Amino acid sequence: MSHRPARAQALLLVGLVLGAACGLRNGPSTLRARPRVWERSREEQGPSRAIFGTQRIPLRFDHRRHLAIGGVTCERCHNDARSSDQSGDRLIPSEAVCASCHSIDRSQPERVATPSARCASCHEGFDPRRPGVVARVEIPQPNLKFSHRMHDRAGVRCDDCHRSVRSVGLATRFDLPTMDVCTSCHQSRGASTRCASCHLTEPDGVLRTRFDEGWLNPPSSMGGLRHDADFWLSHRAIAAANPERCADCHRERECVECHDGRVRDRRTHPNDYLSFHGVEARMASERCTSCHREQSFCAVCHARAGVAMSSAPASRGGGRFHGPFERWAGPIVTNEHHAMEARRALSACVSCHVERDCVSCHSARSLGGAGANPHPPGFAAQCGALLRASSRSCAQCHSDVSALAARCP
Repeated sequence: MSHRPARAQALLLVGLVLGAACGLRNGPSTLRARPRVWERSREEQGPSRAIFGTQRIPLRFDHRRHLAIGGVTCERCHNDARSSDQSGDRLIPSEAVCASCHSIDRSQPERVATPSARCASCHEGFDPRRPGVVARVEIPQPNLKFSHRMHDRAGVRCDDCHRSVRSVGLATRFDLPTMDVCTSCHQSRGASTRCASCHLTEPDGVLRTRFDEGWLNPPSSMGGLRHDADFWLSHRAIAAANPERCADCHRERECVECHDGRVRDRRTHPNDYLSFHGVEARMASERCTSCHREQSFCAVCHARAGVAMSSAPASRGGGRFHGPFERWAGPIVTNEHHAMEARRALSACVSCHVERDCVSCHSARSLGGAGANPHPPGFAAQCGALLRASSRSCAQCHSDVSALAARCP
């Protein structure tokens, strides 16, 4: 009997499990195919929605067709563009401009002419029975500082910024220039590349980044400044290399609020991190100490939670920090024994314990200890070297260190 069907089913099951895992990791779309990383959506290719908001243009119009007609230029229809100094200036041609070519007559909305003069030819949803009801064009004011007049005087042509207009029908926000187009032109012409030259600012000079349509996110081309899913990991190196770029949008207090713990970033410590942070601290304590100080942050929290020797007796919780006594301090030494932990990361131990805590067990009963021998087998061969390196630990039990030196070669 062939096992191929069973093997095929097993491979299919593995594929489904891996696919589901990928789907859960990347969002609610489980088995849906993900686009290639280099295939960006139209929204990503276009300008930021925080700069150019959602438009409603209920018109039928073809730029490609009009610009192919002799004598029709951008300036002929957008005749106020060259004198415009504000990004919010309304530069869409008025009905009077259109009437210079089209014999428009509001009293005859169905008038037949060449070129077309019917209202419905341009206005979507127009009903001649209700001639006064016309869907309005809604184009929100851009959140940007811009002067067409200044660019015209600098010799910038319409096509330099609105590059796709000659090849599209109805021009929308997707045909407006992106930041990459602006910055490349400014750099080549020696114009200002300061963010505040074009972007709106708050009263204190920091860029305004929050708008009704979204928040302003740097493009991927700006030296890794785009705030994507991995930016919280990489922002340290980027901030060190470009602190002035960060300061364009962020105030120093934002960094302080996050780095001193007042604002908890759940991407750093997700979910119920308090329950399992001890495991990660043992595996990668150097990552913890990059933000937290053992002698203050950890010790104070552990004392308050009742898991430290310095905690009030009434608040102490047995075994909350260390494992069961049999494994932590029993006669059999394993990797979970406190002796092994002390050798591996003594700095973690001394964040809560002082030397007298060790002596309370590792000293003779006559000295108030429990009589546990702190010297492992073969200790005599190395006691002299340890004594010469640091006699402080020895002095916790041996009052006469000079006499001890005579005994330890």
